Amino acid sequence: MAFFELVFHTWYGSLVVMIISSIIMAKACNIFEVATDYLGRNLRDGVKGATLNAIGSSMPELLTTVFFLALASRQNLGRDLAASVGGNTGSAIFNSIVIPILVIWVVLATVAGVKGIQVAKKVILRDGLFLIAAEILLLVLLSSDYITYWHGWVFTGFYLIYLTYTLLSMKKEDNQVEMHHWEIENWYTRYQLRKPKGRSIRSWILLLGSTAVIAITCAGLVESCIGMAEAMEINPLFIALVLVAGASSIPDTIISIKDAKKGNYDDALSNVLGSNIFDITISMGLPLAIYLMITGYKVDFREAGATLIDIRIMLVVVTMATMSVFYFAKKLKKRHVAYLILLYVMFVLYAIGAASYEAGGDGVLAQWAGKFIAFLNKPDGINETLQELANGLTSNW
Repeated sequence: MAFFELVFHTWYGSLVVMIISSIIMAKACNIFEVATDYLGRNLRDGVKGATLNAIGSSMPELLTTVFFLALASRQNLGRDLAASVGGNTGSAIFNSIVIPILVIWVVLATVAGVKGIQVAKKVILRDGLFLIAAEILLLVLLSSDYITYWHGWVFTGFYLIYLTYTLLSMKKEDNQVEMHHWEIENWYTRYQLRKPKGRSIRSWILLLGSTAVIAITCAGLVESCIGMAEAMEINPLFIALVLVAGASSIPDTIISIKDAKKGNYDDALSNVLGSNIFDITISMGLPLAIYLMITGYKVDFREAGATLIDIRIMLVVVTMATMSVFYFAKKLKKRHVAYLILLYVMFVLYAIGAASYEAGGDGVLAQWAGKFIAFLNKPDGINETLQELANGLTSNW
């Protein structure tokens, strides 16, 4: 018991658990990427990234939501649901900013002759517009006073619409056989490719096995997030927003960098955008819908929702800013890396300031964040307007 308290109820013990969980998750994600690469071998560029890669690499976000709900007490359900949403939101921001930074930097530094990365405008428009629509849906619906399983099903349904549209956008190419070259690099590719017959089945085994390992590491992330927040006496939302978000985005980072190094720039970006759509809709919506249907609970989200309003608005703003960079740049180059780094630094500083402000701090960052939060929550302001809109839409739910 003393060991458990040391590990999960001190900030340094929880941080160690997060680091170990992240390392194990990264290893599992290598196996996961090999499996999805084979299973998605016949999908068109940009589609594999938005579907198989995005769904699979977002398993950490989905599973952290599962554990946030499963480990929450009834009285802390709203708080822990908000932390889950914060983790998914932070992951979406991390994906939109940090992964493109790493992708651009790695490609320019390691691929000879490449001066910039060019991504198809249709990929940016398709996934970018769906992503902004998903974020607006999140902004509005989570302003409801109470969250029910219908909220979860609406988010899930939105993703199914996106997935259907993406799959239908594939052009059928008849009588065309694609040739693939697969390299045996380690024990799992040796197992996967040992003979042509049964490769798909073995790929699914690797996929499911790596997902199980990721699930265990996600349980560690959630428990350490809550423990660290309690030890530091702050809302776990702010731990999830930066640390859990970064750890759970490891699969997206690995897959996007590998795709980019192969020259699959459309897949590298569509994986980021598709993962964000998945994080905001399925990763939060599906576990929420199932959990609330099974338990019969209705989540009182009045206090937690007010805490999240600034983060949800920031998500929309960040996405619009990054989509503008991706769409209007002829090629993504080093100067775009500088823009994105500045944007992410501002986000992290705001998260630190918001956490300090909620904990009663009065430092410069806390004052900066506090002014923005006060503006959003002023009488007849943005938060109240969104609450009235959401409650009008969801009153019968």
